[in-house]
Amino acid sequence: MGSLATSEMIFFIATLVLSISVVGVLGGQTAHLALGMENSAKGTSNLIQTDFQIINDPTHIPHSSSGYAFYIKNTGETAIFFTNQTVSVLINGTLMSGSEVSMNSPNGTGELIPGQVGTIMVNITIGAGYNQITVTLSNGLSKNLEFKI
Repeated sequence: MGSLATSEMIFFIATLVLSISVVGVLGGQTAHLALGMENSAKGTSNLIQTDFQIINDPTHIPHSSSGYAFYIKNTGETAIFFTNQTVSVLINGTLMSGSEVSMNSPNGTGELIPGQVGTIMVNITIGAGYNQITVTLSNGLSKNLEFKI
């Protein structure tokens, strides 16, 4: 009889150890999943709160010796980093880089706070007729404007 009680005690302890191990693994995975969901929600929230518009009149694009001026208004709820490293500009599908494009924010800070308007100066020759500019932020948000020169 004593050996029966001992074997039952061993099975009981083994069951407890196994149960605790399973709970530990599942708890860790649940915490990992919750953290992943939280990070994803923060990214989605940031994307939802970020918005901008190209506010040029498509039939009258300002032009000077510095190039063509395109005006970008931050219509979102968060600041937008507004530099050559954080904003991509394509004209008719060609990426503008280096001296071809410059970003000018109102205070020269390199960011547009909500409601501010920044200027993208594109210093290239754009052919007459209909053209397209595509502006893409570092988070992937993109806007297009078809315009006529």
